Amino acid sequence: MFKRNMTTTKWLKKEDGVALPVTLLILVVMGALAVVATQWSAQDVKRTERYYKNREAFYIAEAGVQQAIDLMNYDSTGNSPGAEIAAGGFDDVLDNFISNNSAKLTNISFASGTYNVTVADNNDNDGDTTDDDDNTLIITSLGNKGDYSVMLEAIVTRRLFKANNAITTEGDLGGNGSFTVSGTNGSIHSNSEVTISGGSATITQGATATGSCTGTGCVSGGVAPEDIPIVEPSDYRSYADFILKSDGTIQEVISGDIYAFTNPGGGNWSTSTTGDGNALFAGLKLQSGIWKASSSTIANGMFYVEGDFSTTGSPAGWQTTIIAEGYINFGGNADVANYKDPSDTVDIQNLFLVAGTDIEFSGNPSNTIQGMMAAKEQVSISGTVSLEGFLIAADIDTSESLVTGNTISGSLTVTYNGDIVAPFLSNKVKVIAWQET
Repeated sequence: MFKRNMTTTKWLKKEDGVALPVTLLILVVMGALAVVATQWSAQDVKRTERYYKNREAFYIAEAGVQQAIDLMNYDSTGNSPGAEIAAGGFDDVLDNFISNNSAKLTNISFASGTYNVTVADNNDNDGDTTDDDDNTLIITSLGNKGDYSVMLEAIVTRRLFKANNAITTEGDLGGNGSFTVSGTNGSIHSNSEVTISGGSATITQGATATGSCTGTGCVSGGVAPEDIPIVEPSDYRSYADFILKSDGTIQEVISGDIYAFTNPGGGNWSTSTTGDGNALFAGLKLQSGIWKASSSTIANGMFYVEGDFSTTGSPAGWQTTIIAEGYINFGGNADVANYKDPSDTVDIQNLFLVAGTDIEFSGNPSNTIQGMMAAKEQVSISGTVSLEGFLIAADIDTSESLVTGNTISGSLTVTYNGDIVAPFLSNKVKVIAWQET
């Protein structure tokens, strides 16, 4: 028994026969793991390569979308390669945008790849893909990187403009006096510089500027620029009740009658019967190339002016909207109110003064005026004017000398709660949805 135990112990202590098989087994397992790891690593490398090339194609496609949007946006002078038709839709974009901008949208090299952009009408339920009814369309951009392609679709729209501030200007804005800007959107902004002198002004929501902002009420400078649309007076000619024509005649739109001013009898507005237009236009006359209004009788309504308009007075309680191709100089102690035609949409009813160049509004009107004022060049408001609405100045030029810079002064009061929708589209295209297809 003792010998058998010793034999067994010797066999257990003899490792030569165990170590080799165990070592070989471990090597086989490690080799198999190495092979698997190598295969997984190779697959990961390929997947990573595909992912990065796919994402590169994605960002190339996105660059195409952004390029199209930039081209559709108006620039600071009011020009857009994708300009809309007068009605404000995207019809012209659908017809000509790609062909007019092929050098920037078709087979464009970018980041060692290319993109191609197209536009199409969205489903606006009119059955016509060449006719835009809702100011919305689809931008499609195909990005290519080597053998990889990604297509992006972006739905874009140009909404009706609603000002963020009571007063917004593209150029410098200066202020002095005891004016008040109030309301939930009772702020002012310039895409250039703001300078408020004196300490008696009140700006409820403060003043900001893209450049420097100094003086009373200034919150900060160096902020992002605001969207300021370029308003075209001619877009609203069709809404006018009366057209003050450059030849000195007045057209009544609803009847088509043309009234001319004649001298017999001390001067009368007439059509076929001398003087039968005085009940409408006794207070209007073209003098030295400028349409002028007086305190005599003037019919209520929207007036479209082929040229400049000026007044130092007006009939008591005159309800009017003035749309002028030139400047508007509205002064005196006018008892004037914004004209609201019930047959027009609310956005059209919100118009008060729209000028192709400058607006100067001064004096001491005896009532609060509702609506908006929009100038393609500069705007100057002073006196004791009280306005419920907003003012914008696009500053596209300085050709008109009526106003040399944007200013607010006197005891002006502007109240704005951000609740007035304008009848003109925003200057900028907005993306409302997008997807990778």
